[in-house]
Amino acid sequence: MLEVELDIFSGMPNPTWTLSEREERELIERISADPAQVSPAVTPDEQFSLGYRGLLVRLVKTDGGPRSELTSAWGTSLPTEFRIGSKPATEPVADWLLGTSEAYPDAGVDDELREVASSGVDLVQSSFDAVDPASFVSRRADGAAISGLEGEGAHAPNEPGGDVHVEGASWWDCNSNYFNANASLFNQPEHVGRNNCYCFASNHLAGARFARPGKRGGHPATSITCGGVTNGLYADGWKDGCQTNGLTIVLVIWPNRDYHFYRLVTDAPYWWWGHKPGATPAKYTDDCGHSIYQYNGQGYAPNNCCRGNYTNFCGYFYQNNSTALVA
Repeated sequence: MLEVELDIFSGMPNPTWTLSEREERELIERISADPAQVSPAVTPDEQFSLGYRGLLVRLVKTDGGPRSELTSAWGTSLPTEFRIGSKPATEPVADWLLGTSEAYPDAGVDDELREVASSGVDLVQSSFDAVDPASFVSRRADGAAISGLEGEGAHAPNEPGGDVHVEGASWWDCNSNYFNANASLFNQPEHVGRNNCYCFASNHLAGARFARPGKRGGHPATSITCGGVTNGLYADGWKDGCQTNGLTIVLVIWPNRDYHFYRLVTDAPYWWWGHKPGATPAKYTDDCGHSIYQYNGQGYAPNNCCRGNYTNFCGYFYQNNSTALVA
């Protein structure tokens, strides 16, 4: 029995549905005809932007169905979980697979989500190869030139004609922030698929793929708005003002759909931010491939970086812990 997950949200649970035996058989036949469309659920060769990241297919029950009977065109059994939609194709299996959701209205795939998915998957530079804040600062300490924040290759936080001025730059500095650029920890195989954006922002390996603000505090966010999710943050102990030795995070919202978080991971003079889109790798780059850092008030921060559909900027929040527990 195969379950399909529309991988589109960062914090909220993704829509899922279970294929019928007929649909399962057709899926196996389609990917056997073009196995190049299959990719691992998580791989260093692919980094995804916020929003649509393809469809995850996983075995949820061994029932002797079509998947058990057939093998793929490359002569081995299909993995128990894989991704469809991140590879270019003349006849995309992802389009057909997404269409099967129409037979399952309870899955929660509506016209807005289908429209977002119809634009396809946007891949950006792999987070496994992205500039690491620690190595970046080390290079600068060795005398590498700043060059006006230009010349950083794929990570240049500057585009011709782009606005790289950060309004209120570095005002989040509380003189007592806690910093930890630890994307690599959250990207370990045992953690990457089991912790979402809120887990990373809170620096808590909670093993809660859909951790929700307020759930641990007994008042989970019920409306996906700035006000609704902020109330959940308050229940979990987050504050509006600076806290001693505290975490600093930013909340953004895809209106009425989803929430996403960024965490401040280094201090001055280079203020780096990291984030983790859903169950995909944590990174220090935005949807356009810019490294999210700023120097002397120039560069990118969560309020002016590429965020896709997460258009509502809800503000900065603080907690006086190196790890804020979530659930």
